[in-house]
Amino acid sequence: MGARKPRLLLGVAMIAALAVVSGCSSGPAPRARRVLPPVPPLAKAVVRTAKTYLPEEEKDRQTPKDCSDFVRKVFLENGLDLPRTSKEISLVGDRVKSSKDLRMGDLVFFSGEKISRIVGHVGIYVNNGVFIHLPSSGAVVMESLYSDYYRQRYLTARRVIP
Repeated sequence: MGARKPRLLLGVAMIAALAVVSGCSSGPAPRARRVLPPVPPLAKAVVRTAKTYLPEEEKDRQTPKDCSDFVRKVFLENGLDLPRTSKEISLVGDRVKSSKDLRMGDLVFFSGEKISRIVGHVGIYVNNGVFIHLPSSGAVVMESLYSDYYRQRYLTARRVIP
C-alpha cells in the first residue's frame, strides 16, 4: 500500500501542472478590452474649457444663453467655429455610431423637453458616461448620459475633433 501513495500524489501534481499550463481555471475567461486610441490634446482642452463654465470653477464667467451657445463658445475658445443652433451643430463632423464609442470632446445630442427625433439639446461628452451641458435651468452641470431623463432623449453624437 505504501508504494501506491507516491504514484497517486505524482498523478495529482501532474494534473495540477497541466491545468496551469493549459490555462484551465474555475472562472470564466477574462473579457478582451477594447484598446481605445489616445485622446487628442484638443479634446482634453475642450473639456477643460467646458469645466471652467461650472459655477464652482469661475464665478466671474458669464453664463451662455443656452446649450448651443455654451458648446459654441467652448469650441470657439479652442479654435473651432461651430454653427449657432443645436440642430445645425448636429450636422457637423462625423457621426459616432454608438454611445459605447464616445470619446472625450464628442458632441452628444438629445431631443428637447418632449421626447422626439428632433434635436433640441447638445452637450459635450467628458468621459465614463458623463457629459457637460447647459440645461434650461440656467447653470452648466455635468450629468450622466444614462440617467432616465437623458437616456430616453439621446439621439446621436458627432465627432468634430479628429
